[in-house]
Amino acid sequence: MKQKSMILLALIAALLSTGSDARAVNWTPGWTTQPEKGAIAVSAAARPEAQRLGDAIDSPESARTAILAWERVTAAQPDDVDAWVELACLRLLEGAAYRQHSKERLACYIAGIQACERAMATNPEFLRRVQSGQTVAQASAALGPREMGAMHFWATGVFYIFRDCLGFFGRIANVRRMEEAKGMLVRMDAVDPTWEQSTSTFSWGIYYLAMPSSRGGDKVKARECFDRAVQLGINRTIPRWGRGKYFYVAMNETAASQADLAAVAAREIDELGGSRPWNRYLKIEASRLLAK
Repeated sequence: MKQKSMILLALIAALLSTGSDARAVNWTPGWTTQPEKGAIAVSAAARPEAQRLGDAIDSPESARTAILAWERVTAAQPDDVDAWVELACLRLLEGAAYRQHSKERLACYIAGIQACERAMATNPEFLRRVQSGQTVAQASAALGPREMGAMHFWATGVFYIFRDCLGFFGRIANVRRMEEAKGMLVRMDAVDPTWEQSTSTFSWGIYYLAMPSSRGGDKVKARECFDRAVQLGINRTIPRWGRGKYFYVAMNETAASQADLAAVAAREIDELGGSRPWNRYLKIEASRLLAK
């Protein structure tokens, strides 16, 4: 009886310590804001300048500057899917690389997800579906090749929230978000499983690793996905970095983890595909982890 009481007290203490972490994470959907096209004017140089600033990100301050530049572009061109995706990409980077506290990271990740939803809402059928009550995952059936980036970063944002911003009870309360992210991956694979060197394969590895076995988690499938993502993503840092930092660490395979991180740290930025500021951050992070 005494042992049961101690366990109960420990559980209560853990629950109380999580605070808001134990609640479901919600946000105002990105599609609810429909700015008037052309309401704000920017010069023809605004977009290439935003791209230049984004490519140069190497600090919290430069990340903020680039994000503000892309926000001006999206405000002036609200139907530009690619601009919203660039903004989403940088908001997620800001949270992962340049924010240390979970609340600050959560704000960045939610902003990234909202930008993805705004990109999706440029598809009239998707917008009609969500406005009629469908979830994002359900409405994603209307999305196609032009929205692949938005689907990818939407799922990535959910994964980052699950990993960086939630404790044990928070993850229990937000499993449905992970299931919605799964639905997004299913749609991506239905549209184009080879997109960006099969990026969704890596995302499946994250999903299978993060989820409890009772809700679809599977370490064997996770290994298969990570290994395949590394094989297919020959010009990408994220598959090997993620396998080294997350999967091998979870499996206590230290030598394999260090080998993956060393391989990422050794890559040259100019030979890599994908987001330049993300590649820069992953190389720096790999070196930092190896030095610990």
